[in-house]
Amino acid sequence: MSIFSINDNSNYNSILSQAKANKESKENSKISFANTFLKQNASKLNEIQNANSQTLIRSEVLNSTNTTNTSNNTNFSISSKTNSPNYDISSEFKNSIYTLKYKQADISNNTAYGYSIDKDGYMGSDFNKAAGLPKDFKIHKSTLDEIERFNQHNMADETSGNYYNSFDMASIVKSYYNSFNQVIRAFPNDKTSFSEADLEQLPKGLNYDYNEDNEQIVKNIFNAEQLKEAQELDCISGLEINWIKLDFSPQSMEEPSLEGGFNPDMSVYPKNEDGSYSKEALFMSFLKSYSPIPSSNQVVLSPEAKVLEAQRKQEMKANPSFDVSLDDIMTGKVDFASLLKGYAQDGWLDAGIYAMDKGVKWQNTSIGYGGAWFDNQFHQAKANGWKASSESINSFVNNIMDRLNNLIGQTRV
Repeated sequence: MSIFSINDNSNYNSILSQAKANKESKENSKISFANTFLKQNASKLNEIQNANSQTLIRSEVLNSTNTTNTSNNTNFSISSKTNSPNYDISSEFKNSIYTLKYKQADISNNTAYGYSIDKDGYMGSDFNKAAGLPKDFKIHKSTLDEIERFNQHNMADETSGNYYNSFDMASIVKSYYNSFNQVIRAFPNDKTSFSEADLEQLPKGLNYDYNEDNEQIVKNIFNAEQLKEAQELDCISGLEINWIKLDFSPQSMEEPSLEGGFNPDMSVYPKNEDGSYSKEALFMSFLKSYSPIPSSNQVVLSPEAKVLEAQRKQEMKANPSFDVSLDDIMTGKVDFASLLKGYAQDGWLDAGIYAMDKGVKWQNTSIGYGGAWFDNQFHQAKANGWKASSESINSFVNNIMDRLNNLIGQTRV
């Protein structure tokens, strides 16, 4: 039996208050020690700063005035990226200073989206494991928040409240990280830094399709010339190739996205010490181009959204659309040559056929197939009775099919 009477609340409360006071005093002593320690060792820390411009000490102790708060997390440099043998300070020493200096900002006991967060705001090892990320990969909670914001914002006009109730962030990140690895497959899997010369070698575009779970899957990867060819074939054939233009430029990792786009906080993915870009930054750049839109099995819809989705499915059954993918053409599932002839005979491809007859090269403009001049000439010819001949249609279709087969064969993942 306890030595304290259960009904003696005064004694119990007194002891509880004293224990709480002792704990607060102990914590205050730690913070006071940290402040005194930093003052007394300022010269040593300055030496370390001068020798190591990107070290944890510079960014998180001596230069703490440059840190900014985002959401509920403090935005610090990535300590895991500074474990170089060139440093004059041990990891234990760095961690001790960090823990003491930012005692009040420690969020290591917090969780987000069902996973742990470290004190810097990066997702824990449990998230990395679930998302199929390397153990030392650092993805910030703010990035997951942006995935949620971006998708909620895109569907904001559909429902009175949020369209999505929750997101399976690990599954979403896993899907897009797998696609990212396919795109950068020319480099070793363990490569963690990318120079500007490396960036120039990366693909300039991709084509995607959907798997049985309605997830986007990369099917073709394009260099600059292949992307231009995909754009042209998309325009003149009506194929609707799901092409995406990729931007891995330094600007994409240093500047905000266009308004309305996926716009992660890039300050939490700083450059490496040698000025190269981290794999995390490269992944963010990829997501800026290839926006992380979840599949139906990666989200929980709000009740209102569920009703809308059910209505859309009924409408699709009543009015089925016929989409042709490059996969369908390559496997012979769809006789695209016959479809093209049908489109051409109905007049849908007249502009492309007329351009081929006249030797006009395709231009990527929003005005017309070959620009304003071609647009005027084509419409004038139509007004004067021009019509595609059977020979022109056959020649056009054969040309398109040859180019498609060549593109698919060169770019298949």
